[in-house]
Amino acid sequence: MGANSFIFFGLLLIPLLAFLIWMIKQDKKKNYLGLVLLVVGIVIATYTIITLDKKFMQKANANMQGAPKSSSFK
Repeated sequence: MGANSFIFFGLLLIPLLAFLIWMIKQDKKKNYLGLVLLVVGIVIATYTIITLDKKFMQKANANMQGAPKSSSFK
């Protein structure tokens, strides 16, 4: 993953996790089904983001390798 992806990932994931954990703690019935669903959602989202970003970075690197080199005037 590129540096921009880590920044984007952190800026979105950390506040979302904090908010969702706070919401689950507000539950008076202490239903842990929400916590299980949160963990499953985080795992699925993390896998999806990393997989898609890896494909994008490989595609970008393949395009850069095929670019013509600049000529040198000596």
